[in-house]
Amino acid sequence: MKTITTLYMLLFSILMHTQTVTTVTEGSFCDGMGITSNGDIYVSNFQENDVFIYALATSNVTTFATGFTNPNGIGVIDDDRIYICEAGGGTIHIYNTNGDVLDTITGLTNPIGIKYDAQEDQLLWVSYNQSSLNSLDPDTNETEILIQGAPLNGPSGIAFIGDQTYISNYNDRKIFRLEDNDTLTEIAQLPASAAQSNVLGFFTSKGDFLYGTQIGEHRIYQINPETGEVILFAGSSLGNEDGNLDTATFNFSNGILGGDTNDRIYISEVGTSNLRIIENVSLNVDAFAKAETTIHLFSNPQSDPITIKGELIKAETIHTYICIFWTIGKNDRRYYPSRFF
Repeated sequence: MKTITTLYMLLFSILMHTQTVTTVTEGSFCDGMGITSNGDIYVSNFQENDVFIYALATSNVTTFATGFTNPNGIGVIDDDRIYICEAGGGTIHIYNTNGDVLDTITGLTNPIGIKYDAQEDQLLWVSYNQSSLNSLDPDTNETEILIQGAPLNGPSGIAFIGDQTYISNYNDRKIFRLEDNDTLTEIAQLPASAAQSNVLGFFTSKGDFLYGTQIGEHRIYQINPETGEVILFAGSSLGNEDGNLDTATFNFSNGILGGDTNDRIYISEVGTSNLRIIENVSLNVDAFAKAETTIHLFSNPQSDPITIKGELIKAETIHTYICIFWTIGKNDRRYYPSRFF
C-alpha cells in the first residue's frame, strides 16, 4: 500500500519589544503637541508663551515661535501647515515649517486643542471655556460650532482611529466617540485618585488604542475604544525615572502624541517642562495575531534541505517557534518537540 507523508510546519514569532523611556531636557515642553510629515515634534509651553521643535533626525531642540499668550493645542494638516491655539488670545495662528506666519484667525473663545481630520479635510478644535467642539475649514478659515455644552466639560483632547473621532474632557476625564459630527457617546473615563489635578491632560491614538494622561496621578492610560477598558500603560508616583516602561516615573504628564512615522509616544510634562519619549511602543493584539504563519510543504517525502524565507516586523527580540507534525498514512500523526530560535 502506498504511504503518503505530509509535513506541516507551524511558525510563529513572538515579538517582544523592550519599551523604554528617555528624557529630553532642552527646551521647555509642557502642553499641546503636533507632528509634521518628517516626524518633527512641535510642543507648546502654556506658561512661558513659546513653541519648541524637537527634530526627529538630529534630536536637536530649537525655538519655533515666541510671543504667544498661553499657546496650547497644535494641529498639522497634510501640507505641513501648523495651527497653534493661543488660548489666552482667542486666536489660532497658522505657520509654515520655516516659521513664517501664513494667517491668523481671531475672535475665538479659548481654543485649547486642535487636530486635523484627514477623512473630512477639516480641522477640529475645542474651546475649554465654551465647552464646545468646532470645525475649521483649512481653505477658507471659516469655523463653526458643532457641539456645545454637556456632555462636554472643559474639552481638551482630540484623536482619530481610522475614520472615527474621539474627544476628551479635561475636567471630568471622560472620553467620547463623535457620531455624525453632532452626537457624543461616552466610551470611557480615566480614574481619579490624585490628591490634586485630577484631570485628563491630552490624549492621542496609536494603533488600535487611545492613550491619555492623568496629570495628577503622573500616569498614562491606554483605552480600548471598542470595549471602553482602561488600563495603566505607564507611570506610578511622582518622579523623573527613565529606563524600562514598567519602572519609569513621570512628573505631571500632560501633552501626549503618538508618532505617525515611528514606534514612539511623546509626553510633555508640566512638572519639569521636559519631553519624555517612550520607545518601541508594543504592537496591538491584532498585529501579534498577524505574525502567525502556517506553511504546508508538498510534495513528500522530503529529504532535501528546505529554506523558508520571510520578513518580520522589526523588533528588539524575535523568537521563532517551530512545531513539526508528520502525518504517515491516514491515521498516524507524529509530533516532534518544539524549538525556540
